[in-house]
Amino acid sequence: MKRLAVIANLLVVVFLLVACGPTAEPVVVEKEVTKVVKETVKETVVVAGTPEVVEKEVTVVAVVTATPPPPAEGAKVILRVGTGDSGEGLNPHQQIIGNFEDENPDILVQLEAVAGRDYYTRLLTQIAAGDAPDIMQIGDDAVPMFVGKGAFLPLDGFITGNYPLDTSIYLPGVLEPGQWEGKQWLLPKDFTPLGVYYNKKIFDEYGIDYPQDGWTWDDLLETAQALTKDVDGDGKTDIWGIQLTANWTTGFEYWVAAAGSRLISEDGTKFAGFMDSPETIEAVQFFADLYNKYQVAPPPADFSLWAGGNSEFENGKAAMRIFGRWPQAGYKTNPNIDLAVVGVPVGKVRANILFWGGFGIFSDTRHPEESWRFLSYYTGEQGSQVWKDWGIPPVASVADEAGLTTDPIEGVWINELNYLAPRAYVFTPYWNETADPALRKALETVLIDPKANVAEVMQKAAQEAQAALDEKLSQ
Repeated sequence: MKRLAVIANLLVVVFLLVACGPTAEPVVVEKEVTKVVKETVKETVVVAGTPEVVEKEVTVVAVVTATPPPPAEGAKVILRVGTGDSGEGLNPHQQIIGNFEDENPDILVQLEAVAGRDYYTRLLTQIAAGDAPDIMQIGDDAVPMFVGKGAFLPLDGFITGNYPLDTSIYLPGVLEPGQWEGKQWLLPKDFTPLGVYYNKKIFDEYGIDYPQDGWTWDDLLETAQALTKDVDGDGKTDIWGIQLTANWTTGFEYWVAAAGSRLISEDGTKFAGFMDSPETIEAVQFFADLYNKYQVAPPPADFSLWAGGNSEFENGKAAMRIFGRWPQAGYKTNPNIDLAVVGVPVGKVRANILFWGGFGIFSDTRHPEESWRFLSYYTGEQGSQVWKDWGIPPVASVADEAGLTTDPIEGVWINELNYLAPRAYVFTPYWNETADPALRKALETVLIDPKANVAEVMQKAAQEAQAALDEKLSQ
């Protein structure tokens, strides 16, 4: 009995020492679970290769963080945050987390990063096991799928609740991608519209005026023709007018919107009459003509690579490139480029499209209020004070105070947010399985074959997409 008493007293002493000592770093306890998951996944992270649609039954062995036991009274709540970012991209996350923990000593936040194509697979497996991070990051066109699976809590009640969030703080158009079926499910992290990069070195060398805000498709063609050069007279193009996006379907949605068209009906049931409308056909024709008729764009290097896999602009061999903000940091330090940016040209209407990533709260979180406190901090003004050093922050006042709205480059991206057209995935959760492959094939056809009848190609694409959609809607 004396021995038991001694042991008991020692345990009490150890407990008191631990309780009075410094808080230990949270330990991630992991377990392996095997689940058969049948999903359609389209990654939106920037990786080498074209984003692919995968629909197959696979057995996934995923590492899932064990659900911790209920915390003792007065103990800190541990929140888990899932992200597909990696490398230096994790630095702003860690900085925001550190700031939040300093201001909220009752909460510890641990970041769970899975880079590349495994991220969505892991999330889906964790969700199926009821063991997902409390807060999860996903891309725009994955919102319908994840919301449809019940992965997230609606945020509307939190926004007006005990820790309210004024959603008017955000830049134009960056809140909407986190909405689905009339509810707010995610808040914005990062985003980019399209823009046209141009190399002032090449413009200056040939005495061509820089493109100006509000320029048109005709201006684009004229400028590209003036800058497409056979420098050595060997009959081969050495400098191209503009590097385009090949069979990248999402990027092509800009051309459709600027032509005054759309790819799907507002009720999400019809591709026929939209993918093959006169305006859409006109957009496809002009895009193809830039490659084949006018020959101002380098042929796609590889259709299996993202946006055709071309590298002419970064090598100083193309005067312009239409793309998102992703490669901008590298372009600024590239000795081949004296960089400037202008908004995309105006077609029948002025339009642009948005690429977006955001955060939401796991529907089975054990800490909904604490998760909301962190999420609103992460994506609100405090988080934007950190994001502004890494990209364009979503909060308008922070962007303005940092001088980004008047910056000759960053201000272009921000201004383009005023002309956003909704992308097709907004109207159907089946875009990736139905119209995306049909549109991709159509773009490849008209780029490969200069004699292809664009109207017939798009009519066939619309029929294929419609048949696939009808099948999905009938299930």
